[in-house]
Amino acid sequence: MPSPRPALPEFVRAFAWIGLISFGGGRQAYFQDELVERRQWLTSAEFLEAVALTQMLPGPGIGNLSACLGQRLGGWLGAVLAVACLTLPGGLMTLGVAWLYFRGLPATLTAAVGLGVSAASVGLGLGSVFRLRAGIGDPGGYGIAAFTFVLFGLLHWPIHWVLLAALPPALALAWRRRA
Repeated sequence: MPSPRPALPEFVRAFAWIGLISFGGGRQAYFQDELVERRQWLTSAEFLEAVALTQMLPGPGIGNLSACLGQRLGGWLGAVLAVACLTLPGGLMTLGVAWLYFRGLPATLTAAVGLGVSAASVGLGLGSVFRLRAGIGDPGGYGIAAFTFVLFGLLHWPIHWVLLAALPPALALAWRRRA
């Protein structure tokens, strides 16, 4: 059972912390850790619902997820603050690194850091997928996940075609689950 809405200062601290320490493609793992596991402001089901919803929306998924979770926990002000807390620290760090780079920071150093962050990001993404596997539910869900993986991961279909191809079996599975 999730806790009631958090107090605004605690909310801002949590989202600012995520914005300060998170990076790469596995950023939703930070949200899951902080908001579901650590603070228990959301259940796993609520978090998965937000992830699913924000994956379907246009625009940057992590910004969408931040706005969605922020709105759920703090209303419209929560949505605005969550996005600001997520983007401001990274934006400032990017400006700082760019400033150092154009002041003579060796490209070999920035390239090595970039490779390390990329590898960690892949690991976070895989870990996040592992944690979110509860959203699959049953063999039909695993079938849709495998189908999507083959189309996108192995056959390199564009994501919009993958989503269009996965939609009919996903709708059929949802209809079967409701019946």
